[in-house]
Amino acid sequence: MLTVVIYVIATVVVAAALYVLAVAVFGRSEVLPPVSRGHTLTSLPEGPLTGDDLRAVRFAMAPRGYTMSEVDWALEQAAGEIDRLRARLAEVAAAAPPSHDDATR
Repeated sequence: MLTVVIYVIATVVVAAALYVLAVAVFGRSEVLPPVSRGHTLTSLPEGPLTGDDLRAVRFAMAPRGYTMSEVDWALEQAAGEIDRLRARLAEVAAAAPPSHDDATR
């Protein structure tokens, strides 16, 4: 019985030592240091958004965070819609006859 206890304790000690060694050598495998609490890397430009602005948005990951593929899909749909709406708005503006205000300037 004593032998089993010694083996269990030795296994736990070796596992803990390997864990500490791995963390010391490899770190937390983060490219950047952790962001301070209450701060986010997610940003959007001031003014009107374009589809490329939404495509460039990145979210921080959390242990119980989001599914990246779903957020990427939603952002792609929103970005495409913005691009279509802006293109349509440009078409309408180009096809519209000049207003009276434009002619008097």
